[in-house]
Amino acid sequence: MFNFLKKKETPIIEFYCHPSVQGIIPEPRSANKHVPEWFKSIPPTMPSKDNVNRPNMTAKKCMPMLDAMTLGYVIPLCGDLGLKSSEDLRQIEVFNPPQIKLAEFHSLEQLGPKAPGMPAPPVKFINHWVVKTAPGWSTLFMPLVNNNLQNPHFTCLGGLVDTDTYPKELNFPAVWHTPNFDGHLPAGTPLVVAIPVKRDSVHRDCSVRPMSDKEFKAIDDIRKQQNTRVRVYTDELREKRK
Repeated sequence: MFNFLKKKETPIIEFYCHPSVQGIIPEPRSANKHVPEWFKSIPPTMPSKDNVNRPNMTAKKCMPMLDAMTLGYVIPLCGDLGLKSSEDLRQIEVFNPPQIKLAEFHSLEQLGPKAPGMPAPPVKFINHWVVKTAPGWSTLFMPLVNNNLQNPHFTCLGGLVDTDTYPKELNFPAVWHTPNFDGHLPAGTPLVVAIPVKRDSVHRDCSVRPMSDKEFKAIDDIRKQQNTRVRVYTDELREKRK
């Protein structure tokens, strides 16, 4: 009844573009809309049975994999982009559509003489979306998790940007993998996943030590629970996602 009195929460992350391309270019979407087809197609169980005659589970039931793949927001390629690559990958051409620039190149010298797997200059995907985060939040841009089977042609390089103080278009350099490619990447091809990161929650120091008796007992207790019933992590130990 009194919902209109509630203060509207400011989003942690938002995406916006120039009005001239609004409604024309594909929009960023939650990563849970981009779970790869190879993962979706896995059956939940295998024909084999475990020691209490339960069907053995497949990766389809691995919640850590699914949680990682559905974290963040996917920024897509903004239009159809033509590409050609040579057999040795030393020559790559890009063909931008007439109305919008989608790709160019970084100088190979920027990555130094020992950049792995880069005989040609990195393709730089032009991103037309501005990413802005709430104060104190940065954005980690990285390749989609466990999705290289879905898009084997390139891998974008990762980066962490303070998008609260730098709300500006960011482009994504990428390593091209496919020799003798002569075709195009369709609009909407996932480029990177953007994951908001609260800066004061990230610590550079860590502790490395042997486990205590109490910690060993906790591990042993979890092992015993897993030996007596299924889905211990999923149903009992994992925090439910909103």
